[in-house]
Parts: sequence; structure tokens; C-alpha cells
Amino acid sequence: MGGPTPGPAIARALLSKDLRTLRDDRAASDVARAMHWSLSKLNRIENGKVTIGPVEVEALARHYGVDDPEELRRLVRLSVTSRQRMWWRDEHFAEDFTNFIAFEHDASHLYGYQATFIPPLLQIPEYALAVTSSVLRRPTRDRQVRTIVDVRLKRQESLRQRLDGDFPPSLSQVIDEAVLLRPVGGGDVMTAQLDHLAEMAKRPGIRIVVLPLRLGVHPGLGGTFELLTFTEDDDLDVVFIETPASDFLLTDREDTATFREITTELLDTDPSGDSLHRALTAAKATLRS
Repeated sequence: MGGPTPGPAIARALLSKDLRTLRDDRAASDVARAMHWSLSKLNRIENGKVTIGPVEVEALARHYGVDDPEELRRLVRLSVTSRQRMWWRDEHFAEDFTNFIAFEHDASHLYGYQATFIPPLLQIPEYALAVTSSVLRRPTRDRQVRTIVDVRLKRQESLRQRLDGDFPPSLSQVIDEAVLLRPVGGGDVMTAQLDHLAEMAKRPGIRIVVLPLRLGVHPGLGGTFELLTFTEDDDLDVVFIETPASDFLLTDREDTATFREITTELLDTDPSGDSLHRALTAAKATLRS
């Protein structure tokens, strides 16, 4: 049985990497001239900023000396996949956030650390609405608040479909205990949110770790983040950092390696695997008091 078929984001990343490798030590300006392209177009293709059509990718590969039919078909398939129009491309968000959603859809393992609110993929609608309204400092009926929540719910639906598929991803999320003690949306909403965490944690491939307040200092004190990894490319990690003012997407290996190390250390704080159960029990008792 084969592995999962790459989605649009990973297909674009793989194709741009392959084309850069094929160019080898050829001058980019010479290649662009031979293809009747601008140098900017070639650079954007190799950097994964734009897609390249099947006809163009075959012509470029042949220019590089690729004549193996199967390899040409593989490159063309990556081109076709990379150009698929997915729902998130119709949303009007910043480029980094849109690209993050695309990569999230293709990731084989979704990691994250949250110190201020429940991880977005694990939020119930009522909690998502309350926390988004607070972060944006706008009423819950505000159009921007509603749009962000709607997109978050679409991301959750995409994840659920993949979890039920033939090649389900893994989800490992670390949450600071203070998040569970903060009654976002009120007591009833928070109780439902805590119950949802418990249910999600029962699903295969989902791990939720809670960092207890008594832990003191830990590697996550540097800030929250989300980390995506991919079976198709061990060299590609994606880190997303969200702030009220702007978002950041990191793909450089030197940058993302630090977040891999932090993630490992945070997950290692729960060797027995019972941190969520203990924290949920304590949080519910606090809500009832």
C-alpha cells in the first residue's frame, strides 16, 4: 500500500525544491533567458512563491536534461497538484496565514504549544467565538470575528476528515494549565470546552499534554507556536507564530529546528500520559467552586 498523496502545499514545496536541485550550478539568469522568462519568475518558482504549469515544468525539466518518462510524469503530477484551488485561497487573509492553512492541510504531524487559549483545532464554536472576540477587541457579531471563527471551524472539519481517512495525521498539543482555569465564554462554555478536550484525546493519534503551574520554568515560556512536519520531506518543517498584530511563517531549517527541540522537551514533561486527566479534573472542580 502506498503512502498519502501530497496535497497542494507540499506538492509546491517538493516541486520547487526538485527544480532548484535540477538547476544545479547553472546560472539562474541563463536558465531564465533560455526559457524566455524573467529572472524574477524563475526565482519565485524555485522559492515556492508561485506555481508552475505542467507544460512549463516539463519544458524546464527537459532543458535540465531530464528524459526519464517516469520522472517527467512525477514532476508534472506535482505541478498539477500544486495548482489545485482549495477553499482557503478564497479567503482574504495575510499570505503567511493562508500558506499556513495550506501546509496544515498536508502535514503528517501537527504540533503546538498554547499558553493563552485552547489550541484552535480543539476549540468548540462557542469558545472560539469568545476568545476571538476578546483578541480582536470586537463584539462577537463583528464580521471579522465571525470570518476568523468560520475559517477555524473549516480547519477543524478538514482535520476530522483526514483523521477518518486512510492516512490520518497525528496531533500533539501542549497546553499551559492556566488556559484550562480561565473560564472563557463563561462557566457553561468552558465546561463544554473541557469535555471536548477529553473526548478528542480519546481519538487515535491525538495527544494532549498539560503543563502544570507547579512546573515553574519550562522551554515554552518563549511563546506559543504551531509546528508542522511532513512524511514526504524530512527537511521541511513549518512553524507558525500568531500575534494580535501580525503572523509569522518560518520554513528555514535553522529557525524551525529550535521549535522541534522545544516541542520534544514540552512533550517529555508528561511521561505517564495522565497530565490532561489530572488537569481537567482540577479545572472542573475550580469551575464548580
